[in-house]
Amino acid sequence: MKRRVTRALGLAIRGTLRSAALVVPAAQETFLQSAHKALEWARIDSFLGNRSSPALASHRPCPVCGSIRSKNVFELTDFQFYCDSAEVPKRLNVRDDFCLDCFAVYMNPCFTPYGFSVLAAEAGRSYGSSEGRPDEQIGWLNERALLAPGARVLDIGCFDGAFLARLPSHTRKFGVDIDAPAIERARAVHAEKSIHFTVGDFETFEFNEEAPDTITVLMVLEHLPRPTEVLRKLRSISHANTKLVVEIPVVERGPTNDINGFFATLHTTHFSRQTLAICMLRAGWRIEQATNQPDYNGYRVVASPCEPVSLVSKNVEDLTSVNRSLERWHVAVREAEARLRAPAAAGRWVVWGAGGHTEFLYQVTTLFHADGDELFALVDSDTLKHGKSWRGVPIHSPDVLRDVDWSRTNLLVSSYGGQESITKAALALGVPAERIVTLYDQVHRC
Repeated sequence: MKRRVTRALGLAIRGTLRSAALVVPAAQETFLQSAHKALEWARIDSFLGNRSSPALASHRPCPVCGSIRSKNVFELTDFQFYCDSAEVPKRLNVRDDFCLDCFAVYMNPCFTPYGFSVLAAEAGRSYGSSEGRPDEQIGWLNERALLAPGARVLDIGCFDGAFLARLPSHTRKFGVDIDAPAIERARAVHAEKSIHFTVGDFETFEFNEEAPDTITVLMVLEHLPRPTEVLRKLRSISHANTKLVVEIPVVERGPTNDINGFFATLHTTHFSRQTLAICMLRAGWRIEQATNQPDYNGYRVVASPCEPVSLVSKNVEDLTSVNRSLERWHVAVREAEARLRAPAAAGRWVVWGAGGHTEFLYQVTTLFHADGDELFALVDSDTLKHGKSWRGVPIHSPDVLRDVDWSRTNLLVSSYGGQESITKAALALGVPAERIVTLYDQVHRC
């Protein structure tokens, strides 16, 4: 939501890590010469410089209750985070554990600050929200009298301030983010809108203003390694009547037809409704209102300050929800595999999408593993990825698609939320409809 991934991580610094794309000479081929750069082909995993490092992640106790008792429920080995690099480690075993004391599911080991800065640096264009979502959120806040005239509103994970800028002018607006370049952009773009921006870690930032009346933490908490500590910090700067608005995805609504599944690789805590309530109570917040967003997995709550409660309890239905999400994920993978094996999908592949979805295709389908000598090409709309590579496959601008001989090539749309827009863009570039392969009959937007 609102590009909350990069806001939460404070990492809108993608593109700073240059990669060395090694294309196997014998694998290079050009169908037609373009006025710009010709499409290049390469074998998968032809780049040999990628690696992991123990500095990327470290073990932690349960972020909800602090227990060290857990068991593994989900793991992807050697997961690559975006573009190739011979300079920094880009691969990590992504592992999620299930707490045996409160039934929370969480990444363990979890990203270190260094791991965040490296692995999420190119994530910015992979996440976003549907058109109109900020307006819906603002309307929702208004309905609950949380944006009254003169109200002091603090947005945690404000990124470039776009959400704050759309709040009513009669409110007093404050934003905090760890991403210094984003805050500088926010100050420059919104200089005339009287918004106060602060650079700082969410657990330790300085807030020297009067206590806020409304605090928003929208699609941020699930990305933080120590969510309880962040909530305690917010409790410490609040007054008795402050309202805290938190929105997260919850495991109860986790089943999806997306091969990325509910256990997203940049989410460090996979909350249920109960584990969110426990986390907030332990930090001194009591949930007063809770609503499920009707058209996406968003669980939005309003909480008030209370005395911290050292509550640790279990809801056996949480384990059922975890298993249901995993079950539906396996179905999604099976359905995607069937699309890839369909008669219309036979031939050479250009893949549109050099983000996490393509890495999931590598991890869980046969697309890149059926024939060791097969050649691939990548295109992506993110200009900061152009000239780089993913697992040895060069990344191009979509413009190169104009010059491809589609009689012997298929275009795979490797995106969930962007499937429709990519398909339209491909058709506009002259890709025949019968050569475009999509993986999803229905996309649930966020």
